[in-house]
Amino acid sequence: MTDDRAIITAGNPENTAPHWEEDTSALFIDLGALFVPARMEQIATLRRLIPAQPDEAFTIVELAAGDGTLARALLAAFPQCRYLALDGSETMRAQLRHTLAPFGERATVGAFEIAATDWREALPQPLRCVVSSLCVHHLDGDGKQQLFADMAARLEPGGALLLADVVEPQSQAVADLYAEQYEEMVRAQSLTQMGDLSGYERFRALHWNYFRYTYGHPDPDEIDHPSPLADQLRWMSDAGLRNVDCFWLRAGHAIYGGWK
Repeated sequence: MTDDRAIITAGNPENTAPHWEEDTSALFIDLGALFVPARMEQIATLRRLIPAQPDEAFTIVELAAGDGTLARALLAAFPQCRYLALDGSETMRAQLRHTLAPFGERATVGAFEIAATDWREALPQPLRCVVSSLCVHHLDGDGKQQLFADMAARLEPGGALLLADVVEPQSQAVADLYAEQYEEMVRAQSLTQMGDLSGYERFRALHWNYFRYTYGHPDPDEIDHPSPLADQLRWMSDAGLRNVDCFWLRAGHAIYGGWK
């Protein structure tokens, strides 16, 4: 595994979203498997959508690779691929270096700021696939549209942009439904993973459920800016991607994308 110091950006202060704090990164490393709905099912879905044969040599870039759970699964599933794992948190990058060490030179870790633009020009070429999980919702609508256009421009023919992310409900009634579904899933995952409801109680104490505590309550310091799924699918099509669709949706968390 290598650590790519070239793909590092401080970002443009006028185009930078509020920062994810390092203590939040540490919390997510500990509790991500509990707080993400059906995490392994999401990863399996993304793996099925990668436009490559298992023995093919190609390149994947992951935006906000976090603790490396998705990266590890894709590197194992495609043993000839090379992987650039980007994250804005030093805590996450340290975890990535540890998680991806067994993959040696096939895996590279780098720093980036999702709202900045300079890192986009530095992406490796040719580029088969860009994936991201629980990151793009930190951009506003204009930021998402620009990201989709920039990623589509960098993809090789047949390449894909595939996202797993929180999507904005179209009404309070739908937000309430997503909130209930999310709590039910985390409750079940707490019982399965921890043998009790302590994880679920932590989830509630932290007000982690966007649909319960944040939707409909605008805050200028808020870092979460989900957009409606229909809008994002249209923006992907406008960016030149084809066969754009949603492939999985539960508790307000969707997997969606398209191909060049």
